[in-house]
Amino acid sequence: MRWFGITSLFGHARNLVASAIAAEQIDSRDWMRPQEPAETLRSVLHVLGGNESAATLAEGIARPLWIDFVADTGDDRDVSLAVARMLFGTYRDQERELPRGDVLLFGGDTAYPVATADEIFARVVAPFNEALREVRQEIAGVTDRRRVLLGIPGNHDWYDGLDGFARMFRSSTAPVRSDDVELPKTRTRGSARIRAGRSAGIVARQLHLDEVGGFFGILVNGWRSVRALWKGAPLKRRKRLALLGYEAVQESTFFALPLAPGLDVYAVDRQLGRIDYRQRVFFRALRKGSPDQRILFVAPDPAVAFGEPWDPGVRMLGACHLDLEDDKVLYLTGDMHHYERRAFGRSLHVIAGGGGAFLHGTRIRVGPGGKAACAYPSGAECRRLVAQVPLKLMAGSAGFLVHLMFAALASLELAASLRGTVSLVVTAVLVSMGLVVVFYVNAGHHRAHPRSVAAVAVPFGAGLGLLPMALRLALPQIVPHLGGFALPELAGDGAVIVLYAFLGALGFGLFLMTIAIVGLEHQQAFSVLAHPGFKHFVRMCVHPDGRIEAWTIGKDDPVAPGAPVLIDRFEW
Repeated sequence: MRWFGITSLFGHARNLVASAIAAEQIDSRDWMRPQEPAETLRSVLHVLGGNESAATLAEGIARPLWIDFVADTGDDRDVSLAVARMLFGTYRDQERELPRGDVLLFGGDTAYPVATADEIFARVVAPFNEALREVRQEIAGVTDRRRVLLGIPGNHDWYDGLDGFARMFRSSTAPVRSDDVELPKTRTRGSARIRAGRSAGIVARQLHLDEVGGFFGILVNGWRSVRALWKGAPLKRRKRLALLGYEAVQESTFFALPLAPGLDVYAVDRQLGRIDYRQRVFFRALRKGSPDQRILFVAPDPAVAFGEPWDPGVRMLGACHLDLEDDKVLYLTGDMHHYERRAFGRSLHVIAGGGGAFLHGTRIRVGPGGKAACAYPSGAECRRLVAQVPLKLMAGSAGFLVHLMFAALASLELAASLRGTVSLVVTAVLVSMGLVVVFYVNAGHHRAHPRSVAAVAVPFGAGLGLLPMALRLALPQIVPHLGGFALPELAGDGAVIVLYAFLGALGFGLFLMTIAIVGLEHQQAFSVLAHPGFKHFVRMCVHPDGRIEAWTIGKDDPVAPGAPVLIDRFEW
């Protein structure tokens, strides 16, 4: 996704609408019937063919349980296909086989920018099923066993009011059959075809054809909605989003599941704000009944990000009466599109958001939380990547909304100059003050020190705010004369607006690069890059005694030739 383009702007608009609806206490969780852990356990064991009267999942299948965790999926289709091929593969760690999971667990943000049913199908279900058919062809003549599909929603799932999420993860009255899985378009997927497709994609991206297509799609969908409203007919929607060989079993966006003796899963949903009272009652009752249980806590947001406390996750832990330092918790999450593992007392905190969305780099400068036990990509690699931000933003690689914003500011100042120099100066100062405030909020909304934030926001905001006035005064003096003839159109207001649009984007890119390097804000700079690399997932083995072994498997360039590699290995 171009996060400064029209499709992203549409996603932000859906965010505002969804947040407004949530603020009016219209909550899609009202219809949900949270299953008791024993009921969820029976449903899972029924799919896996285990003993449905067992007390835990590991005991019910009488062998180690394998779980695949993936989060932040569904951005670019070819990247999604590459991730699916990694996810459904079998690996070896020394002499040990790491088979595909019995359970596939999605950690939120199923598709971008808004996880509608159509977007989930195009960006997740279709490429994942293509990879699943390849796996089935490799074991031709053998009927593959059924597996379990579980998931929690992230904020991008909530932008659609959970419609797409429910069509994929809510249990159905009948098991998934091959007929339920829509066939993708036939395509040749050899390595040569991948390289050719990638080259074609780069050309199309440079021409911004993806943005043109996205804008056209928004118009078409809008027209369909208006026409359906006018006719009083419902919109035609996909009835089911099915992955071949997987069964959805949950009845709500949150659930609990006994994994092994002394080990439970708590999977939570904070909607667009906080955990609701139903979940508080549900999880607190479970915690009160078994205060010594070890908890695999699956959440849509981290509790610690970039080495610092992250409020959404901290609130979720508190709502469930859990603490990383005092309790035994394996906190598993996505939302940040990188991999990071940290230890806290008897707990582990693991971020694994590399399921397909653009890269969020890890922390470049070591913060107050110290260095992570494992980070992917490394800080050095992130420093190299973030240096590309200013020029890429200026060139429009992330879209042109930033350019349009700065062009509008230049037009405002130039319009004020028509009333005289004093009006121009006053307007330029007001614009500078506004940019300082915007930059301050932009860099300081995650517990950053106010003085450090001001030290970066003030010079960038003031400089960019005064730049149109400076260009208006200086441009006529520096425009060259060609062949003895002046070119006044190159020094006019139009030239100032165009030049400032690109210089403003460059300055904003330098600002984003700076706050990432000094450790004030770490996400927005990488959103400019829309980098498709460093994809990964976590494969876990839950032993009958409750011990968890985990392997993080990933690839720097998911579409390039070559096998995935082991990124991290840990036990808990």
